Amino acid sequence: MAAQTAPAGRGLQIRQNKRDIFAQRGNAFVRGAIYLKACSASTVHSIFTFRSIARFSIVLLGVACALGCFAMPAATASSEAASSSTPNSLKIWPGDKKPTFLLDDLHGERHDLQAFAGKIVLVHFFATWCESCVREIGSLQRLAAATHNKPLIIVAVDVAEVDLRVRTFFAKQPVDFAVLLDRDRKVSKSWDVSALPTTFVLDAALMPRLFVEGDLDWSRPDVLTAIESLNPSAGRPHLGTIHDK
Repeated sequence: MAAQTAPAGRGLQIRQNKRDIFAQRGNAFVRGAIYLKACSASTVHSIFTFRSIARFSIVLLGVACALGCFAMPAATASSEAASSSTPNSLKIWPGDKKPTFLLDDLHGERHDLQAFAGKIVLVHFFATWCESCVREIGSLQRLAAATHNKPLIIVAVDVAEVDLRVRTFFAKQPVDFAVLLDRDRKVSKSWDVSALPTTFVLDAALMPRLFVEGDLDWSRPDVLTAIESLNPSAGRPHLGTIHDK
């Protein structure tokens, strides 16, 4: 009887040990599950927070770009409007005398600047591809027509273009003044012309007195008065109408 009781006791003890092991493992599993749940919640919260910040930053960046894109054209348009609303004006030439030149016209005839001494000479540098130059050619033609009986010589100097192109242009738009060809830009360089159109107004001694960079309306009263003031018979020049900038 004693031998039978011992194995039964041992079996009971083994079953008890197994239950304890399962219980311990179950508790560990539950604790692990609770920990993972807590970690997952924290991770989800972190991810959500990160995504929220990222999305908010992207929205701010988009708004800034949109405002910048709208602001730049507006500023550019405003600048262009300001520049276009301010017409160019004749300015007093602050430099020295320019070198004389000898150039061919559209028909191959040579013209010497020195031959125009004693008159007011308007030396206009231009090119037919220049839109503002093309507009100004018409204005110069009107000036030539209005001053045909006055001591004013207009000389238009085309800069570095093929002869045929220039001839074709003036065949369609004839003018009453000489058009000379500065084929190699030698004259425009010696006169320090850095922009087209550029015009110099020379007095009777061929000394530059006035100049303008950019196109000009040569029919404006202040422009006509300024040119007339250089007339040798007009006495001492009065340049009060000139905008000295």
